[in-house]
Formats: sequence, C-alpha cells, structure tokens
Amino acid sequence: MERGDFTVLHEPFSEHYYYGPEKRSDRYDEVHPDATPSHILAAIELAGDDRRAFLKDMASHVRAVVTPEFVARFEHAFLIRDPAWALPSLEAKWPDFSSEEAGYSALGELVDAVSASGREPVIIDSYDLRTDPGGTIGAYCDAVGIPFLADALEWSPGMPESWGMWEEWHRDVAASDGFRPRAPGPPPAPGPRAAASYDDCRAVYDRLWPLRVRADRSDERRDSIGS
Repeated sequence: MERGDFTVLHEPFSEHYYYGPEKRSDRYDEVHPDATPSHILAAIELAGDDRRAFLKDMASHVRAVVTPEFVARFEHAFLIRDPAWALPSLEAKWPDFSSEEAGYSALGELVDAVSASGREPVIIDSYDLRTDPGGTIGAYCDAVGIPFLADALEWSPGMPESWGMWEEWHRDVAASDGFRPRAPGPPPAPGPRAAASYDDCRAVYDRLWPLRVRADRSDERRDSIGS
C-alpha cells in the first residue's frame, strides 16, 4: 500500500470463506449473497484494469478455489511464520480455531500447486522480514520482478478502510510505522489447541523455511526460542 504503484485488495476471499453463500466456515451466521468466488475474481480482474493489483489473503481462504487455471492467473508469494509464535497469537483471538484456520496445511498445498505449475514459489519468512526488512523485501522484489522502493519500508500509522471487516486483527499494525524486530524472549505459552496443532504446523513450516528468499543465502538456522 505504501508503494503507491499497485491497487491493493485486502483478504477478499475471507468474505467468501466466512460469509459467502458457499462459505467454508460456520463461524458466522451472516451470509453475504455476492461473496462468491466468481464475484471476487471478477472484482480482482477489474481492479487490475488500470494498473497491477496486489492481493493479500490467507491460504485457508483461497484453498478451495485453487485450480491450475487459478494458479496461472497470478504471481504467487507466501509469508510463513514460526508456529511457536503464530499459533498462540491465533488462539488468543479464537480459542476454538480450527486446524484449517491455522492455515499451515493449506499453505503447503498452495506452495505445492505453484511448484506443480512449473514456477518456483516465492516464500518470505516473517522473522527475516522483521529483522532485515530491506534485504528481505529487496530479495522479494527481485524474485517477482518489481523495483525495490526503500521509502515503502516505513509508513504513517492508521487503519485503512479496507481493513474494516477484520479491524480487531490489525490494531498492532495500524499503530505501527515500519517493520521492527519483535521484543526478545520466548514465544507465548501455547494453550491446549495451539499445543495440539503445533507438530503438524511445524512440519509444514520446516519444509518451507529452507525455500525462503532472503538477502543472506546462508542456511544457518536460528533458534526459534528467543529469536
């Protein structure tokens, strides 16, 4: 969004996943009649008429609509996060989160779908992004073929209107003004659902982590505790 040279769509498939007439989750009773994959894809196509569109969404929201044709329509990139941190964060908001909402199995499937299409998946790790934003975003820009804009690594705090449907999830980033390393110390203690989900999610994360783009191509593994 800070770059200014893309039309940005924020989690459009989340509306289909939670509210559409073909919804994948029963978390909410409300139904939005137009929140169908075909309507969403048409809106994405329209958004890309004047300039390139950038779409951010969750793997679990997109999983059910992914076909070889879907994969071919987009340039795909994936953000991964150590489940030791991600799962307690999710559980703090939704103690009853489902394994699909955790998103790791869907993430692995989407990466595999891109690989099967003959393209190399572009993967960013959140630790790299927060500790070396310039190097990591530079590597991402190289991988997807867009110019690196250093000024876009900082922004003015605020809650964009497009985040309104999921405002409660975006308060920290809305108060931020750039990428910052997280505070030192261990990850939060997991609750029962996070603990039960950890091993399966960790297996996906460990498989994808070596494939990440980064400025430093060293494979030295950092300890996830206290990193």
